[in-house]
Amino acid sequence: MKKYYYFFAASLFSISLISKAGPGDSGHQHGHHDTPNDAMENSAPHHDQMQTGHHESHGDEGHHAAGHHGSQGHGESLAGRPGKASKVNRLIKVEANDKMEFVHSPLKIKSGETIEFEITNKGKIPHEFSVGTKGEHMGHSKMMMENPNMHHGPGGASITIPPGKTETLIWYFEEALLVEVACNFPGHYEAGMHSSVEFVN
Repeated sequence: MKKYYYFFAASLFSISLISKAGPGDSGHQHGHHDTPNDAMENSAPHHDQMQTGHHESHGDEGHHAAGHHGSQGHGESLAGRPGKASKVNRLIKVEANDKMEFVHSPLKIKSGETIEFEITNKGKIPHEFSVGTKGEHMGHSKMMMENPNMHHGPGGASITIPPGKTETLIWYFEEALLVEVACNFPGHYEAGMHSSVEFVN
């Protein structure tokens, strides 16, 4: 009889423990404590990725903005800025040809002078006429290598001249080092299609 009593008591004790813990309770408790930590650990990389992406996006925008500054057809350059027709001091005529040459009178320009360039393309392929420093032309050439079909309209530091056409570019000059006019279509600058600007008093 004592054996059955002990067995019955032990069984009741076990049932009591199970009912207090509840089925799967220990897994739930473990999950309850670890879930916030897991969530934080899992969310941290996600947050970092979002932050990284956010900064990279700004970086791309910064890189994109930087790529479009200088003499890349958007008006800003160490060599000056787009000029106004009402402020033009004189006209310089330029011929662009497929020998990769600009033909013009000497580019002797005063700082503060506004020049209207009238560029005629005598060739059978498009050319570009762009004002900027040598470094700005190098940057622009790189952009043109990546986007060889890039064309520039009026109002900036660069203008695309289709074959047989004449375009104008008006530029207010500020003295800077190594200022040039150039064609930055791939291979054109390298073939010699650039001219130095000489600043005079």
